[in-house]
Amino acid sequence: MSPKPPALHLVRSDSPPNEGELKQLRDAIDRMRQNRHLLDAFNREQARFVRDEYLSYVEVGFTAAQALKLVAAKLAPPAK
Repeated sequence: MSPKPPALHLVRSDSPPNEGELKQLRDAIDRMRQNRHLLDAFNREQARFVRDEYLSYVEVGFTAAQALKLVAAKLAPPAK
């Protein structure tokens, strides 16, 4: 079985894109960049939160492994 080709956006080769199509592409790229920046900011915030939580456990006397397990337990979804 041959591997599935990647899902690429095809550009028509019969004519160059018009200004409207180019604007749509630019807008889509801008939205993707903005979403990536928002996601990066969210990830940095979450990393700071998790790191602070971990360090607070270590400061009160838990070992590094215990602190890691406690933080991981808070991040895990609740059991059903």
